[in-house]
Amino acid sequence: MQAPDSHKPWLDRMVSSPALRSSYLSVLVHLVLGVVLALLAIDAQLRPSPKPLVIQIGRSDSPSLETDRDDAHAVSIAALRDIKNDSSEAAASGTKPIDVPVEPIAAVEIPLSLSLELPPDAPLVAVIGPPSDLQATVASVVSAKPIVKPISTKLSSAPPQGIAAQTAGQGRSVSGVPFANRRGRSRGDAARAHGGSAASEAAVESGLAWLALHQAVDGSWQFDLSGCRCDGACRDPGSISSATASTAIALLPFLGAGNTHAEGRHQETVSRGLYFLISRMKSTPRGGDFCEGTMYGHGVTTLVLAESLGMTKDDFLVPFVRDAVRFIETSQDMYGGGWRYLPGQAGDLTVTAWQLVALKSASMAGVAASSPTIDGVCRFLDSVQTQKGAAYGYRTPAAKPCTSAIGLLCRMYTGWGEEREALGSGVTMLAKPGPSPSAIYQNFYLSQALVQLDHPVWPRWNAKNRDQIVAQQARFGHEAGSWFFADPDTAPGGRLAHTALAILTLEVYYRLLPIYQPQAVEGSD
Repeated sequence: MQAPDSHKPWLDRMVSSPALRSSYLSVLVHLVLGVVLALLAIDAQLRPSPKPLVIQIGRSDSPSLETDRDDAHAVSIAALRDIKNDSSEAAASGTKPIDVPVEPIAAVEIPLSLSLELPPDAPLVAVIGPPSDLQATVASVVSAKPIVKPISTKLSSAPPQGIAAQTAGQGRSVSGVPFANRRGRSRGDAARAHGGSAASEAAVESGLAWLALHQAVDGSWQFDLSGCRCDGACRDPGSISSATASTAIALLPFLGAGNTHAEGRHQETVSRGLYFLISRMKSTPRGGDFCEGTMYGHGVTTLVLAESLGMTKDDFLVPFVRDAVRFIETSQDMYGGGWRYLPGQAGDLTVTAWQLVALKSASMAGVAASSPTIDGVCRFLDSVQTQKGAAYGYRTPAAKPCTSAIGLLCRMYTGWGEEREALGSGVTMLAKPGPSPSAIYQNFYLSQALVQLDHPVWPRWNAKNRDQIVAQQARFGHEAGSWFFADPDTAPGGRLAHTALAILTLEVYYRLLPIYQPQAVEGSD
């Protein structure tokens, strides 16, 4: 027989009590609920709150359309002033920029007046967003206001040193200011006067946009299109490995259209590219070395630095240009007078031409080369000429069209004037068949010679060359805005080099880089 509850131990009575069992259950349920709520609260605190995507659109005095970047990711040109000559110190002196490029443009359209005027407030429509429904919104914006932070407060808030006479943002040509025709209304006037068109100017802007979107996060460009967001989407990559050569050839078209590290719609792109080039300089007993395996890289880099100095008068660039010029001088073949891939090698015409162009630009920017260096170039040209100087070969006398165009332009830079029969007959002979659609390298050089000579055939030759270049520009997909030609002379440079050369050829009308101006063509004694 079971004992009464009163005789059970007190613990058994509490456990068997219905009232207490309900209390136990309630406590357990509340405890579990409290733990769950606590875990949810902790998760909510740890989870970052999403930040809204803000698209800022407006109008500005400058026709720029740029993507926004965080302050921590913006590159300041002021960081360049801490760079030492040693490349390892230079690489550690500034914060690496982090770029967040958008997908390539689908099209760039520049409505121009019949007079091709390009005032700072000229309307410009650009599709720069990813292929999404945002494109329609961005594409409808005319003359969008830039929302990227200025690259350099000092340089952005005032005209560059030595250009105080130029009204900032007005784009007006000022007497005595070099490169004035690259900017604003003067650019349109010069294009109209020398044979440009609205279509060629639109092609230039579209090409610059493609280049900007294929810049790597460290500010460089690569001939094989590595390091950018292309990821194999663009065909025909190059094979040259020199990062200074690829970066410099990509920067030249931006400078040709008036963009520098101090101003312009592509100011940040140029600033980052210059940062990369300067950080790659190696100090040597010969001077500042930008070769990275080939004197091509050094010559084009020196040209970019010299143009930047000539356009901005920024004294910070002077020692870099001076050291680069010294390296060219000390790397010359002292016997033959030319340059090739390595310092001191017997020269070839193409590498020699880039060194000469760089020296002429540096001289106009205030850093002159020695007379014996230029005399050596003349000696080299004598060694590869034929037909009394009307035609030129690569390393030996020959009459090849491309090298002849290069040689004749070099002759103009070293003193030959219009009175030289060989110069006139050589240029006329090259221009007679008309511009070949695929010979971009030859046409790049020949267009400069023709326009500077104001040759009678220039209007007809230029119209055909201009229109066929515009017609060959890629219009669709990731390649939109770029070029690639079946040109064996420049095949190793691939799509990047071809795009740069095509833009430079279409900029010949207003590129007031001194070496491309008539006043840079020294008259004969």
